[in-house]
Amino acid sequence: MDRVDLIQAALEALEPSAAAKITPRDQDEARRIRGRLLGVLIRKWRLAAERSITECANFMGAEPQLIESWEYGESEPSLPQLELLSQFLNGRDSIPTGAHSAERETQAEYILLRLRLIGALLRAARESSDQPVEELSETVGLAAAQLTNFEFGEEIITVSDLTALAQALGLDMNYFAALPQNLPVWSQSGSLPTAPADSGSEWREFAAESDNLPFIRLAMAFQHIARADLHRIADALFAIIRAMAENNSRSGAPS
Repeated sequence: MDRVDLIQAALEALEPSAAAKITPRDQDEARRIRGRLLGVLIRKWRLAAERSITECANFMGAEPQLIESWEYGESEPSLPQLELLSQFLNGRDSIPTGAHSAERETQAEYILLRLRLIGALLRAARESSDQPVEELSETVGLAAAQLTNFEFGEEIITVSDLTALAQALGLDMNYFAALPQNLPVWSQSGSLPTAPADSGSEWREFAAESDNLPFIRLAMAFQHIARADLHRIADALFAIIRAMAENNSRSGAPS
């Protein structure tokens, strides 16, 4: 089974139609329909992969009830969560004993980075369309403050809400999903890889500082990212920094 089956199936099934005009009053019902549809797809690919709900929950670091609620359309994952689940359903091993803590931290960092990148792309698309936050939030039936949190990556955005925003902005969902979807593979011990033999004492001193661990993990992830995607990440991160500076400037907070 192709590793992107679940993601591609979800994006194709939820792809917003340019011809479909959903009014703010209809948004809640549209979200319910998308949630149920996404749940059916998650269950379909889980059964095809011969994975149990408990196995999926263990990999995601969640309770089985959460996976069940996704499958029944009672709640929804974010796109990064769906990407992680897709990895597991398409052959990613369960988290090995001894690497549990490191792997959980890696997953959390992955989700945080992806949410910030998705938010930056969302903000860039909104600004390109010349739509104020208030106007777009009214169109999709979300609070303006919530939309702002989405753009700064400070609140989890469900796949359904992302679909509604993509529709309102005339975007293909692949605009958000084309970013890297692979976590770095950790060793059985959960430890960081050893430095190259010629790296010198600078690397050892840098790696010895616990505060530098996030930078090392990020560098490990970037090893698996194509050059074109690295450019997109750089642009997205720049957009985040610029947007936060603008927000701080308007609020009078120190930058």
